[in-house]
Amino acid sequence: MMKTSVMFSAHAIHVLVRNTLIFFVILFIGLFAWLSLGIKVDTFKFSKYRVEGLYLKLDKKLILKADKVVIPKRKANPSFDHVDETLERIKYVLTFFEHIDLKEIDFNNNVLGIYYLDNIIQLRSKDYLIRGNIHREGKMIKGTVPILQLKKYNITMRGEFSYDLHEDILETKGKFLFQKAAGDFLAIKDKDTIGFSLKSDTFSDLRSIIDQFPMSEGVKSWVVDKVKAKSYKLLSLSGKGDIKNQAFHMDMEALEGEVLFSDVSIDFKEGVAPILAPSFVLSYSDDKGLFFDLDKPRYLGKKLDGSTVSIVNLRDDNATLHLNLKLHTTYDEKVQKLLQAYDIDIPVLQKRGKVDASLNISIGLKSDDKYFVTDVNLTQGIVQIQNVSLPIDSGSLHYENGFITLKQVRLQNEYYAGILNGKLDFTKKKLTSVFDAEYVKIGKNDERFIDLKKQKIPFTLSYEKGLHVEVPKFALSFMHKGKGYALTVKDLNKVKPYLSDTLPIEEGGEVYVTTNDFEKYDFKGILKRSSCFLYEKNNVCETRVPFGGNASATDVNFYAFDKRLYFNKAKSRIKIHDLNIDLKKFLATESKKSKKVKKKKSRSMVILGKKSNLRYGDYRLITDSYDVEIKPNGDIKAIGSTDGDIIKFTKKKDVLTLQALRIKDKVLHPLINFEGLQHGRYSITKTGNPEKVMKGEIIVEGGVMKDFKAYNNTLAFVNTIPALATLHKPGYSKEGFMINSGVIDYRMIKRTKIIFDSIYIKGDSATIVGKGELDLEKKTINVELAIQVARELGKALGSIPLVGYILVGQDKSVTVGLNITGKLDKPKVSVSAAKDILSYPLELIKRTFESPQHLLKSDTSLK
Repeated sequence: MMKTSVMFSAHAIHVLVRNTLIFFVILFIGLFAWLSLGIKVDTFKFSKYRVEGLYLKLDKKLILKADKVVIPKRKANPSFDHVDETLERIKYVLTFFEHIDLKEIDFNNNVLGIYYLDNIIQLRSKDYLIRGNIHREGKMIKGTVPILQLKKYNITMRGEFSYDLHEDILETKGKFLFQKAAGDFLAIKDKDTIGFSLKSDTFSDLRSIIDQFPMSEGVKSWVVDKVKAKSYKLLSLSGKGDIKNQAFHMDMEALEGEVLFSDVSIDFKEGVAPILAPSFVLSYSDDKGLFFDLDKPRYLGKKLDGSTVSIVNLRDDNATLHLNLKLHTTYDEKVQKLLQAYDIDIPVLQKRGKVDASLNISIGLKSDDKYFVTDVNLTQGIVQIQNVSLPIDSGSLHYENGFITLKQVRLQNEYYAGILNGKLDFTKKKLTSVFDAEYVKIGKNDERFIDLKKQKIPFTLSYEKGLHVEVPKFALSFMHKGKGYALTVKDLNKVKPYLSDTLPIEEGGEVYVTTNDFEKYDFKGILKRSSCFLYEKNNVCETRVPFGGNASATDVNFYAFDKRLYFNKAKSRIKIHDLNIDLKKFLATESKKSKKVKKKKSRSMVILGKKSNLRYGDYRLITDSYDVEIKPNGDIKAIGSTDGDIIKFTKKKDVLTLQALRIKDKVLHPLINFEGLQHGRYSITKTGNPEKVMKGEIIVEGGVMKDFKAYNNTLAFVNTIPALATLHKPGYSKEGFMINSGVIDYRMIKRTKIIFDSIYIKGDSATIVGKGELDLEKKTINVELAIQVARELGKALGSIPLVGYILVGQDKSVTVGLNITGKLDKPKVSVSAAKDILSYPLELIKRTFESPQHLLKSDTSLK
């Protein structure tokens, strides 16, 4: 507040001048006789008055000088009640003086000086300097003031004033120079109330002005340190106050002002680039405080239009800075750094699109209080969280008290779409959220392996150490640390309902996938299956499949069972080592996949096996190696070998063909599911539709027939008939029946019945022919056989009476007819009457008596 002792006060002026002149008039009367010569007095005292260094001379008019004058304090307070009379007296007294120079006047605890010359009076003190003249016009007292200096505040003013004696209204106006700022002022005193207004020209030094006002360091730093401009202009400053107890008391509620800052830089936070603006208007009012209205502000080139700064509660301990930054820009590293300066670390970057953001910051200027609120409206674009890109259509973020609330954030691209809501805890660096998915589609339309619709998916996202996402509903976690990414699914059963049936997930399992660039992937895990097409050597089905491999956009390398199984997608090739495969079940699995996806042009699949057996339904190929080609239409071409034995297998539509040339018994047995033929070599041809009729032929070269129920029971039956005891000699015994050659023609009907159209087996001393069938559903047998004994044995039988079941040929050979019937596990053997043997088909009888060597020639059709 400015005291009246440092103001241009009419009270102080007229009292000072009046009392001083009264004293010197008295002095003049007393020393009148010596005035013409001039009087010098070192010290002069009169009552309570004292003068030092006095010089007084009369030359037409009086000349008065003094080094020091002491005037006693007046008890009564100065008043404007008779100011007109006082001024008249002063003017009258001054008419006697040509020049007055009183260097120091001690008056009312003030040290003043008076200088008068040419009708201009000047008063000075340690606080001010005033020079002017005063005259009366009717009821008005008017004056001009060429200079008024308030030394303490470095204020210089000039102007004019008028005083209405009747209404007690003083009005003054003029020019001022305050520090380095110049402008105009207007002030009106109405009784004890003073109102004023100011405006200035452009100036460049604001600090020297602000330093003259009492202001907290926090507020002052914002006005002059953090906010800098090349030039300033006081657009307006107005206010009012009251004079009480000789002091001016400002009415702070009425104080208002505006200052124009030009070419502005606002350093609002240490370590952060400043906000730049062409200009802004700083306005003050008691209710709004200091308000910074920024014009086209920019932060690192980003538009902040609409942003404001204000300081409220300036007059108490709750002085607070409010910073409201509005951004319509991409949320990039620049904006992120701005928020991080206030400990708002949002781990989000926007690669495309813009946001409408409002950052509201409140900082206590006299306390440590801080409060931050941020609202962000998202527009269509790409947002990146720890290098993971998210396509955003719309939504909003709200930050307050260390939490970010995500509201209706819509994510959408070709792979997924839905609404994201959640809350991000900055302290824990953790997002708890729910994704209301409209759809999640991973993979191309014809090869989609994830298809999820209308699901609410709760998940958490932590980013304290890298990025970690947990989705309990799917037992899924995703991690990003450094340059690496990892996806883990601990229970594939939880995601199975949303996965394509083309994926080999039946009973669940787990998978772990890693990548550094989302172009190449490594994976490993366990698959659990109910169906089985892979077997170990002991025929144990592998339903638990440990696997691993790598993948890219163009290729997949899949390994399982310690790399005993390997699949390469680019070559469409499977390699199997020391592991067995059921081709029929494998094709059935592949067929299910093909039905789930749109048909497209594809290539043949090749399966290469080593130390691996190949199955196809009831057929099993014991091979050292094989090569299988599976065409896109399901046709198969396969070839395998074991110790030089060659087996060929083809499938064209529904027709299967199996060919094997001179294979060993260990290869034959799994092909025909029969181990009664041992040792020897065997050639087999089999073709047809397994669901209808399959025709086959087996050519036998050497070997032994033994160790099956029908053979054992036939042997037992022969032993019970004395007349046939001699048949032991030709080799029909426990050691088996020695075979030279043989041919078996048969048909399999719908996998339920085997019909033997012809059985021909020739041994060293006997030949067996026959026909019959096996019912696989009823597990029964009905076979008729004719056994021809060698000629030498026939001669021996010449002394034996003929019986009804023996037929003797012209060459003395003997033929016995047998029937084998009943259950397969307990067949019954009986003899046929000789006349029934003659009823056998002509071809069987012919084969009995003719050499079968032509049947044993190599089958050149086997390629």
